[in-house]
Amino acid sequence: PKTYDFGQGAGFYLNATTDKYRKHYNMLDYITKELPAISKDLLPIDPTKAGIFGHSMGGHGALTIALKNPGTYKSVSAFAPICNPTDAPWGKKAFPLYLGDDEVAWKEHDTVELLKKYEGPPVRLLVDQGTSDNFLKEQLKPEALKAVCEEKGVVLNLRMREGHDHSYFFISTYIKDHLQFHASQLTGMLRWCPDSLPSASAYSDGSGKANDTAGKEITCLAAVAFEPKKPLALVNVQVGPPQKGEVRIKHVAVALCHTDAYTLEGSDPEGLFPCILGHEASGIVESVGEGVTEFQPGDHVVPCYQAYCGDCKFCKRPDINLCTSVRNFTGKGVMAGDGKPRFTYEGKPIYHFMGTSSFSEYGVVHKESIAKVRKDAPLDKICLLGCGISTGWGAVWNTAQVERRATAAVFGMGAVGLSVIEGLVKAGASKIIAVDLLPNKLELARTWGATDLVNPKDLPEGTTVQAHIVSMTEWGVDYSFDCTGNVQVMRSALECSARGWGTSVVIGVAASGQEIATRPFQLVTGRTWKGTAFGGWKSKPQVPMLVDMYMAGEVKIDEYITHNMDFKQINEAFELLHKGECLRCVLKF
Repeated sequence: PKTYDFGQGAGFYLNATTDKYRKHYNMLDYITKELPAISKDLLPIDPTKAGIFGHSMGGHGALTIALKNPGTYKSVSAFAPICNPTDAPWGKKAFPLYLGDDEVAWKEHDTVELLKKYEGPPVRLLVDQGTSDNFLKEQLKPEALKAVCEEKGVVLNLRMREGHDHSYFFISTYIKDHLQFHASQLTGMLRWCPDSLPSASAYSDGSGKANDTAGKEITCLAAVAFEPKKPLALVNVQVGPPQKGEVRIKHVAVALCHTDAYTLEGSDPEGLFPCILGHEASGIVESVGEGVTEFQPGDHVVPCYQAYCGDCKFCKRPDINLCTSVRNFTGKGVMAGDGKPRFTYEGKPIYHFMGTSSFSEYGVVHKESIAKVRKDAPLDKICLLGCGISTGWGAVWNTAQVERRATAAVFGMGAVGLSVIEGLVKAGASKIIAVDLLPNKLELARTWGATDLVNPKDLPEGTTVQAHIVSMTEWGVDYSFDCTGNVQVMRSALECSARGWGTSVVIGVAASGQEIATRPFQLVTGRTWKGTAFGGWKSKPQVPMLVDMYMAGEVKIDEYITHNMDFKQINEAFELLHKGECLRCVLKF
């Protein structure tokens, strides 16, 4: 054993090639071949879903092994890794003994050097490093890792942990967060959020050339709601250039959501007319205003009605997404910079909607209200992540935090209700009761994974749906979800949840002036009634991760899209929505 003791710095994860060590020192093969084979033989695991992480030299091994085997590991993290060993004393001491004098071979086991030439699928790296680590400056070199990730546009979450050293106490302090990070990637249930945004180069290709339209007013087609309860008017509007802290987007695709219809019907207490509706979209950055550094022309983005600034009390609080940075302005249909809209028609202002206003070929949003995403994701699919189905998944994973073998009831089998069912299936729920008045919607729910179907119209006279569900589950379900916006249904959802521990989540938006009601005894006996906005997702940090999950095949999007139409057919699309003939209709510009 002493033959391998080089003093400080032993243990790099590689296969030795020198005569002295090649026979016995094959750490790379041990991690990538022997250990997976043993694990597969002895444990009930899915070998196609693997993550890798480690500490110090193990952290070096995790990073380099993942980069040398693109796509093999779905999640990668490290504690205090040796990031650039070819430029560190430990590496310069060990590599000649393991690999000889071939410095090119050394670079094959150096994270920084591997990243310089990395061409594999997008990768996200999580690294924790203590600021009081004795080895920080000379050996570990996280600044070199940060620099190369910024240069290559690799998503790196590097967290410098104040006062921590190189010890195992450091690992034990943050190991739970790393396990949540890996679990999110491996299970397809996103339950982890980065506490900072990646560098501006992430998801950008570096081209960023200014468009000829930058700084100028643009005339484009928009569907304007001039007054409630009337069809949208397809007219040419003027879109002003983005001001300080703003971004102008060229929309590529937009989906219809019931919230748009709800506002058009005059049911939204914040509804302002004339306005440009739309909030479930995707697009490409056309230009940016003063002070905007994280976006550049050509970036692919998803507008987010739930903003994220990263600095307010709500953004800094874990699991809360109710950012206040621009809320006072988006609720009034104007921009924060000057309190005015960027849309005009025949010289008169047109209000914004939800801070997005996606029913227009071009739009201006606050920089807090868009998430930058990878460019290989289809924009006509990921537009759905701006609202509905993301909300359903998040209601299950974030708001309710449903555990395995739980029971649940879902009211309303539109796209949101089906996405709740999808989330429940992934969470491992043992019983999923779908509730709807339309038989075809219930059959669709079965294909999504519902185990039981309930149509309230088929129940015996005098039997409420909540009583029926309680009878099906002895004491009621562990979790229930309202996806209808009907306050009577919200009550049914609460009252079908189990006494003592049942949780009911309100997702649907009720009409202006509506109030929810139940007997106080329902709450006294231990039920919890709560709501969710955008499924609890922190938009800018987590929407890109939802895109990654879709691209990895972990969640559905395509299956929710029942219709694709031209943007000019928007009123026809609304008719389909009202008739219940579509889940999601995507309109392309």
